[in-house]
Parts: sequence; C-alpha cells; structure tokens
Amino acid sequence: MSEHDQTQCSIEIPDDKILDWIIGSATDYNVHANADDSPQPSSSAAKKIPRVPSMRSEKPNFKKYFAPQAVSIGPYHFGEPKLQAFEKVKPIIAKRLFGHDQEALISLYKKVGEEEMLKDLRSFYEQDSTTKYCDKAFAKMMLLDSCFILYFINHVYLGRCSFSETVFMSFHQVLSVWGDLFLLENQIPFKLLQVVMSFSKTHNNLIKIHGLIHDRCMLRSSDQRSGQQRLESELTGDNEPDHLLHLLYLSHKPEYVVFATDYSKENKEYNYNSNNFPTVNQLLDVGIHFKPCHPISLNNIRLSKGWFEFSVALQLPPITMLGNPKPVLLNLIAYETCLGKDAWFASYVCLLRSLIGNHEDVRVLKKAGELGCFNTTSGLITKSWISSMK
Repeated sequence: MSEHDQTQCSIEIPDDKILDWIIGSATDYNVHANADDSPQPSSSAAKKIPRVPSMRSEKPNFKKYFAPQAVSIGPYHFGEPKLQAFEKVKPIIAKRLFGHDQEALISLYKKVGEEEMLKDLRSFYEQDSTTKYCDKAFAKMMLLDSCFILYFINHVYLGRCSFSETVFMSFHQVLSVWGDLFLLENQIPFKLLQVVMSFSKTHNNLIKIHGLIHDRCMLRSSDQRSGQQRLESELTGDNEPDHLLHLLYLSHKPEYVVFATDYSKENKEYNYNSNNFPTVNQLLDVGIHFKPCHPISLNNIRLSKGWFEFSVALQLPPITMLGNPKPVLLNLIAYETCLGKDAWFASYVCLLRSLIGNHEDVRVLKKAGELGCFNTTSGLITKSWISSMK
C-alpha cells in the first residue's frame, strides 16, 4: 500500500474510540499533514467557498467585516486565538444535537470520513487552506462545524432553549454567531448540512433554515409565502445552494427582468459616476420623489411618471435589515465578485452611496419606505445606514 493510500485510510478509528475522538477537546490532536500525504484539490477550478478577493479585504477598516468575531466555520479561520471559546464547546454541542442517539453520531463520522466525501468537501475551499489538515482532523472539523450550525438554528436562534440550557451566555453572543454564519470565509458546504440533518433526525429543517435566511434577507416582499416556497425549492434538487451565504444570495436573486423606460436616446452623452449623480435631497429639489418598486427586485430600479406627467418618482427596492447592514452587504458583494456574474449588490450599494450624502437623505428614504432596520430607533437607523455607505 502506498503512502498516499495509507493517508486515505487514516480516517479509520475503532468504533469504540470514535465517540471519544469526536467529543474530545478540539485541540487534543495534531491537525497537520505532510504535503505529500494530503489530497491535492484541483487549483484551476473556481472554488465554491473562496477567500474574499484581496482588493476588498485589504481596504482600510474593511478586514473586520470579513473575519468572524465569535466562531470559526471551515478551515480559513480555524485555530485563531479569539475564536477558541466556541471551539472548545463544539464537541459538547455535537453530542447535544444527537441526544441519546450516539450511534448516529458515530455513523455520521464514518460517512463524513469516506474518501470521496472528503475529496469533495476539500474541493470547496482554496487548496492551501485544507492541505495542512490530515483526513482525520479535516473530517472532525467538518462534522463539528456542521453540527454547531444546526444546533444553533434549532435550539438557540429559534428560541427553543433558554440561555441557561445552552452554551451561549448572552444575546450578544447569539447575534455575533448569527453574523458570523454569513461571512464568505466562514462557510461550510450545504450538502454536508443536508447529510447531518439526515443523521440527526431533526424535524422541519428546511423551514428552520428559511427562518434564518428570511431574517437576514434585505428585500421585504409583501408576498412572503411565495418567497418561502421559492426558497424551499432552492434547497433541494439540482438547485441546491453551495452554502448559507449562497442561499442568502439566491434569496435576493431577481425574479423578474423589468424593462424601464429607455432614456438613452435622450441622454446619449450622460455617463453615470459617483460625482455627477445627485443626492436624495437634490432630486427632491427638482421634483423627483421616491417610492418602493413593484415587484421588489434589485434589478427593478426605474423612473416612473405620475398622473398627467406632473411628477416623477424614482422607484427603488426597499431594504430592511436587522442590525448593522454593512457586514452582510460587503460579504454578498465579495461573493458575487467571485462568481463573476451580474453585480446586483455592488451596483445597488454604489447607487445608495451616491444618493445618501447626509442624515437628511436617510430620513427621506426611510419615510418613503426605502430603508429600515428591525428593532431599531429612528436615530440608530440613520446612523446605521450612514456608516454602511462609507
């Protein structure tokens, strides 16, 4: 048997030792593998969970919006000192998720440790981030992280347990973890979550994940039921998302292609840039008002004429956020940059940055129903959106 074959078999542990390995300390094993031992994922293919492009992460004061504050998910930030508190309790959480069915947890470990499964999971990440982990360590990381996410959704975020019954000490910790789950460099393959769901036998997982995504979704349609049905269809079959951030991205994906009035013939020499596009109050001064678009979509931005053509309205998709919108906006922009497709989020944020020049601009958009934050006072809404546009 070759050295490489021996490495592939290194995931095997006697059944009576597997549970001890899973629920043991997160730092009681050697995670490193020799370069020749670990599988080499293809470096040419685009990764489904890429790192944040350096052009964005290296901007002053931007790095903090891409780095987890409480918990590490996946290999990119594994082992960082500030994230060790939750790293130490992940084995406890995995055991709690499976309750008394510890045999299912053992079977899950064997499933995750299959050669083809590990090869597939490694392929989601940048090559240099996974080759330093031997198969046994990488399988344990994937298992514990996926169990942590499902436990958080089922027992913490949806409020099934009180803080005293969980490892979470405060609501602030819950919000920090919730935010960390939607960072580009803090993702885990969605297909692995599906595998863990099947072994843990937790109920109504798709509905619960929809609740998590719905609370993070910025577009608030009046038809939430159709939105839920569409989102649940994204969770199954050939349209299965790559990870949670991808699922959030899909929940904002334009459903309609809206053809607005073509003003290009009348404005052949006009080119948009951030220096010549007017702010909200400058538009108001010339009689242009604001109202939510219908249908609600990031690509449905248009100028519409009122009765008898006496007024004009700029129709925008209304956006509502829980907490600070900047981290999720930046990570969605980074993700769509990696996809190399239509830059819906980047374009919309550029437009908002042009429209919003001061607190009065935010006040007008809020009054028109264009901007909002849940559970936030009017003053904090203004401060939150102003800071997000900088």
